[in-house]
This record gives sequence, C-alpha cells and structure tokens, in this order.
Amino acid sequence: MGENTQNGTTNGRDSAKAENPESRVDGMYEYGYRKSNYGPDELVTDAHGNPISVVDAMMSAREASETETVTPHLCYYSPRIPGNTGSAIRLCAVTGSILHLVEPLGFNLHDTKLRRAGLDYHDMAHVVLHPDFDDLVTSMPNSRIIAFTAHATKLYTEVDYKPSDILLFGPEPGDIPDPMDIMAGPHVAEQVRLPMRPSLRSLNLTNCASIALYEAWRQLGFKGGA
Repeated sequence: MGENTQNGTTNGRDSAKAENPESRVDGMYEYGYRKSNYGPDELVTDAHGNPISVVDAMMSAREASETETVTPHLCYYSPRIPGNTGSAIRLCAVTGSILHLVEPLGFNLHDTKLRRAGLDYHDMAHVVLHPDFDDLVTSMPNSRIIAFTAHATKLYTEVDYKPSDILLFGPEPGDIPDPMDIMAGPHVAEQVRLPMRPSLRSLNLTNCASIALYEAWRQLGFKGGA
C-alpha cells in the first residue's frame, strides 16, 4: 500500500508539472533555440499574431536605401552562426539601425533555429537580404562602407560616423578564410579594428557589432534614443 501511495504521489507531481505553463514553454526549447519540430514561421507574426514568412517580414534593398536612419547600417557578410544573426536583428531594432545580410549564409532563414529573441515581426522589418555583395554596393550608392577587420591599424574610435555609413563585418572564424576581397576591396572607405589583448583570439561577432554601433550612435548624440 505504501508503494502504491508513493506512485500516486509521483504521478500527481508529474501531472502538476505537465500543467505548469512554464514547464510547457521550457519544453519547446533546447538551449535557447526552438526545437526542429516547430515551424520557424511560428516565431514570426504580424501585428495581429498571425504567422507570416520570414522573408516577407524583411525590408527590401530599395526600402533600405530610401530609409533615413539615426545610426549607421550594419552588414554581416556570409554569417554562419544563427544565434549571432538573431542577436544582431534585435540590436538593430533597438538602435534604429538596418541589418544587411549578404549571402551565402551559413543557415537557412526559412528553417533555421535562429534565436527567438531576434525573430519578432517588427524586428525583422529592420533586415535586408542581399544575394551577393555587389547587390549591397549597388543598392546603397550613397553609403560609405567601413570594414571592421583585425588586419586594420586604425581604431574604430578614430572615425567620424554618419547615419548613412555601413559597418561591415565578415564571417565568424572557421575553416573558410576571411574574404579579404570583400573586407579590403575598392568599395571599402575605411578599415578599422577593435583593440584586444594580444593573448586572446577573438570577440563574439555581435559583441563587436554592438560596441561599434553604440560608439557611432554615441557620436551622433544617441538621436532617437530614450
């Protein structure tokens, strides 16, 4: 009888846990990412909560070129880690910037496990997808491209930023070498770097972008901020 009582207590606890809303929500995620059996479009909704396509939620290249911003644009060339891009989406949403993603990407925007924090409908309205780098250059003819690279000698604080600038970051470190034809090409007006202790390898991509974007916004008087 004691054993039956113990089992009854255990089953009751399991039932209570199953009814706990927080437990149900936690069960939908693995280490901050949505499980693969949940459709990605569930994460993106319109103003009424209806699911929409990720790409449909994005800004077009033409809209980006015609939009007046209070902070420089941010560009990720061939990003590979979805969590970094998700964080960058939210970064641009809160600073009033526009995020340009240049293909090839290391993940699929339609089915990737991007962080949920970066996939709100209104946040995605700050994102532009370019098929290649030439499309970025031609669609933003009035923008100065400032490349952030460890090969630069000039510090990022030594530039006077403008809202029309594009802050360019290359892919996350990996087996593919940095595309120096992109980071040091004729389209680049400035090459700058963030200082680091020489004993350490690198800083997270979106951490770097955050430092750079907020320095630019500081120089511009945090216009539009609260």
